[in-house]
Amino acid sequence: MKNEDLHLKNLQQNILPPYVDRANADSARFLLWFLEEIFRLDSQDADDACVDSQLDKGIDGIFVSEQNETIYFFQTKLRQKDSSTLGDKDLKEFSGSLEQFATTETIAKLLEGNASDALKNCIKRNNLLQRVNSNFSIVGVFCTNVLASKDAKSLLQMLDNIELYDAERIASQKIDINVNGGIPKSYSFDVSDTETIRHESKDGVSARIFLAYAKDLVNLDGISDGKLFEQNVRFSLGNTKINKGLLESIKDVKEHNNFPLYHNGITLLCEQIEFEGDDAITVRDYVVVNGAQSITSLHTARSSISDELRVLTKIVAIKGNSTLSEKITYNSNNQNAIKARDLRSNHPIQERLKREVELIDFKNYRYEVKRGEKNQGYDVISNEDAGLMLLAIDLGEPWTCHQRYRVMDDSHSRIFGERNVSGYKVLWLYEYFDALHAGIEELTNKPFAKYGLTRYFLGYAVSEILKTSEKGKSVLRDPKILFENECFDDFIGIVSSLSSTVGIDLDGEIEELMENGDFDYKVSLKNANWCRDAARKLRLSYLKDVKRKKADSIDDLLNFLPDLK
Repeated sequence: MKNEDLHLKNLQQNILPPYVDRANADSARFLLWFLEEIFRLDSQDADDACVDSQLDKGIDGIFVSEQNETIYFFQTKLRQKDSSTLGDKDLKEFSGSLEQFATTETIAKLLEGNASDALKNCIKRNNLLQRVNSNFSIVGVFCTNVLASKDAKSLLQMLDNIELYDAERIASQKIDINVNGGIPKSYSFDVSDTETIRHESKDGVSARIFLAYAKDLVNLDGISDGKLFEQNVRFSLGNTKINKGLLESIKDVKEHNNFPLYHNGITLLCEQIEFEGDDAITVRDYVVVNGAQSITSLHTARSSISDELRVLTKIVAIKGNSTLSEKITYNSNNQNAIKARDLRSNHPIQERLKREVELIDFKNYRYEVKRGEKNQGYDVISNEDAGLMLLAIDLGEPWTCHQRYRVMDDSHSRIFGERNVSGYKVLWLYEYFDALHAGIEELTNKPFAKYGLTRYFLGYAVSEILKTSEKGKSVLRDPKILFENECFDDFIGIVSSLSSTVGIDLDGEIEELMENGDFDYKVSLKNANWCRDAARKLRLSYLKDVKRKKADSIDDLLNFLPDLK
């Protein structure tokens, strides 16, 4: 990425459009993009972090890292003039804003004051009172689309709790696989107490494979500013499940000796291996092309590193061969870590569902059980997506659908193990959720509409209305009847209509809750009691309309189905 890509006009044309419905202002959209692309949060966590609004007290976002024991506070400033710079005034104000969170007393005072509901809700949702009381670190992250001035840089040297991401830093950390970056220096690895595998290719390319001391890896230049990883197709992925596991292993000294047994290793490219003795390997002009997450995690927990902690490391001296560099970078990053989904890919249930979808003569769908399957030309339904839909409708738990990682892990048998989970149900669920767009469109609060859990709740609410009819219950239990009676499209049309009706009622309910204050949908949609109560209200509202003859009953809507035995 180039600095000019962050000019406001270019941001508005090329970067911010996908975030228009998720945030109401360009500054909030820019923060969402930053959190996902630079800070490496997933979309759900990015949405939860944002609090940008009137009376936000100088804070646009809050994210808590449990593993780092750190509370990150975000502030964004977009400049309209491309030639503008960020001075020290905004940084001083941001430093003052952070003081509001220095103690439990100052946070309590903020909660009692006139701060926005979005900020107060985020403080409560993240339990900041308890975390500050537990001595979590406070770090401010200031993001801007222009360069920092000399005054700003000078001030930062005195503010040890603020990280600045100006245009230059953001552009350098938006990773491009075609960028030939890295560190133009020499560095020596201690190999005095490890075996080294040597490989020389026919083209004169040298490679060395050995167990590197973690303390050597964390002393590589360019970790903090990302320059070490400029040729990596992925940078540090933030507070992910993988990074949490890495940090736990690093902080557990008893695990250090076993670390190489379950870690994929680091790949480092260099111009050449300058010299070798029995005790050292020295590289010149180096870059890490695979292992950014690992090195970043090691650097974060460097105080816990012992001499027992080593990491499998592969060094390749490419000697200016850019084609080979790109090939190594691409292939090393596509040997991804095994996920729970991969481990379940050969499970009999998954293989059965895959085959059933293939055999059903319905549109152009394929059921994907393995990452990287060749399904070109088909509409792909991943088993993870199917699992979330089953979780919301079959099990009636939309409030847990943000825990995607559990679908193919500890919840697999509970979600997929029921007898009525079939290829027909998978296809039906996919079309059912597609029909919910009609209801989503009725929601005037666009950030709520685009929130990850909203469609799962809407699908659940519609299913609760369908259950008011025996025929509706029957379809929910086994939608095969729709395929056999060639009335699938009729039913999906009803779902779309119901979704629209429910969406209108839900929109009114959310608007009223927002006006009354003290409502945080980012918490409520993860709360079982709230979801059940809200769905019950929506169902009762629909039944009242039926009684007043303002709506058709579900039995009347499904009169095209044959009588049930």
